[in-house]
Amino acid sequence: MLRTLFISLIFLLLGYFFLQGRSNEISGEKPVFLRSDEIALKHHTKINTWVHSTYRPDSTQLETLKADYSNIWAHLNHLYATNDVEAGKEYYTEAWFKQIANEQHDLHILNWSSDALVCTAIDSNIVLKTIYPEKKNQQTKANIAIVLLFQGDHWRIDALRILDEPILHSEINSAKWK
Repeated sequence: MLRTLFISLIFLLLGYFFLQGRSNEISGEKPVFLRSDEIALKHHTKINTWVHSTYRPDSTQLETLKADYSNIWAHLNHLYATNDVEAGKEYYTEAWFKQIANEQHDLHILNWSSDALVCTAIDSNIVLKTIYPEKKNQQTKANIAIVLLFQGDHWRIDALRILDEPILHSEINSAKWK
């Protein structure tokens, strides 16, 4: 009697696990490391780096950071241009961003964590371009503080703060003086 009850319980558990496995949907989306990132491949940014941190990244970590930092801005530019959040979802940890930058970046690494998973830095050469609905534009050069997290297979942006943003050129300001 006890043996029959035990065998029935095992078959019941096996049936449950079998049905659970069949009910899970198989995602057709490939993991990030198996996909070709067309947006990042089209984006070319020159990134100069200076390390001011007590802990210093090795050359491989620094090259990975530079490549991923360029890819982050490629996807931010794409997000700004198309509102396609899905295309770059693996590059940011929060739904945020203010403007775009696609010129040259001067990245000053202020803190590099001992486990190489967190990087805080100042990017001192970002050119932000704002295009207003009335076809006027404005360019500013900004200094930003940025926090990057290494999650899984590449760096992701976790926080960004614009420290200062002096106006370089503005069609709006020049139109006021005419």
